[in-house]
Amino acid sequence: MSAAIDPGAAREAAQWLVRLRDGALSAAEQQAFEAWRNSHPAHLEAWRRAQLLCQTLAIVPPALRQQQPQGQRRRAVKQLAILIACAAPPLLLASRSPWWQSWRAGISTATGEIRQVLLPDGTQLALNTATAIDVAFDDTTRLIVLHAGEIHLRSAPDPARVARPLMVRSANGSVRALGTRFAVRQEGGLFSPRTHVCVTQGAVEIVPAQARHAARTVDSGWQASFDSNAVAGIAAAAAGSEAWLQGVLIADRTPLGEVLAQLARYRSGVVRCDPAVARLPVDGIFQLNDTDRILALLQVSLPIRVSLRTPYWVSVGPA
Repeated sequence: MSAAIDPGAAREAAQWLVRLRDGALSAAEQQAFEAWRNSHPAHLEAWRRAQLLCQTLAIVPPALRQQQPQGQRRRAVKQLAILIACAAPPLLLASRSPWWQSWRAGISTATGEIRQVLLPDGTQLALNTATAIDVAFDDTTRLIVLHAGEIHLRSAPDPARVARPLMVRSANGSVRALGTRFAVRQEGGLFSPRTHVCVTQGAVEIVPAQARHAARTVDSGWQASFDSNAVAGIAAAAAGSEAWLQGVLIADRTPLGEVLAQLARYRSGVVRCDPAVARLPVDGIFQLNDTDRILALLQVSLPIRVSLRTPYWVSVGPA
């Protein structure tokens, strides 16, 4: 993928994003948006990048996230257009940026897609929604670089004459498999990345990038998260943590806010939850390939109102 796209398409994508954020589209305007988006490949690419920026709110100009004077909002739209046209701010264009690397990744999934991959050593790898990885096997190491999203591994014995460690490297450090089945998820924003690990068989060793002395082993049935300096949040693995492998989301008295946060990973655009209903408990088993149906079921079973300003901007609040 090239580093930049048509400036005109980027500017139009930025303008549409702001209008969608404000929820000001009539039926005719929504049809106009769909027609614009599908009328040219450059428009589709500009909108795809606009969605990525929208999902990573830490890098969207603040004036797009709150009411601001018109002049300030115009400047913010101009800034956003530059971000879309260049694929990211200068920091993101640096060769080590996880976002830039994710666009160039060797293996990836689209939003809502779940993909199974068999690695050369026999390891079974699953990529969850919006995931990007690179695989680098050599004579000494079996390495998976996780740029974005979530992967699940069922490790296989190394067929090489001299066994090579199976490693997953994220923005925060590395996870070494110790004969295991486990998942690794890259979460948090660009400026505060965090890696979550859940082990369902065997064990893993977590080594933070800036504190190798703080390495921790996580055993089967446990989960943990870590940044570049420390491992924390060690706790029992959540029930249904592997359900996404079957395309399912399991909720067991799970707060609505958490359910919607998970749901948002499987649909394009933004899903917002009013704090007034975020703690409502949810029970159920939901098919992740139909997020509209999940929203409809939640609205029927809970005292909430789901407002679809557009298919790309959903707000959930009190009924």
